[in-house]
Amino acid sequence: MAMDAARTRWCRAAGALLGASVVLVGAGACSSDPPPPARQYTVQFSVSGTSGGNVFGRYVTVGQLGSTEETTFAGVPFSERLTVPYPPAPALQASAVGVPPGSRLSCQITVDGQTVAAQTVSVPGQDVICRAG
Repeated sequence: MAMDAARTRWCRAAGALLGASVVLVGAGACSSDPPPPARQYTVQFSVSGTSGGNVFGRYVTVGQLGSTEETTFAGVPFSERLTVPYPPAPALQASAVGVPPGSRLSCQITVDGQTVAAQTVSVPGQDVICRAG
């Protein structure tokens, strides 16, 4: 009788271990699912100002103005929308030449629809600079 009780306990223990290993193998199969998509950020650069003359500038989504990552533009109004897979640190600089004194030049940067930088200056004479942060 003691032998039957020991055999029953052994069978129950073996069954429990087998059941646990099936659960672990099943959980391992779930880990091969693709990861969720990375967070995307929408960055909008805008420049507006007095028509006439020449307006030119540059912008980056991350990094420093003057770096190899910058992109240049010419003319107003200017607007560029980009989607990036990393937290942006955008900056924009614009200049105007050949415009009447007292003209205005404005820049704005939004990230996911929220304004993170905006500035308006009188031109010619100074650049308009928008930098998040």
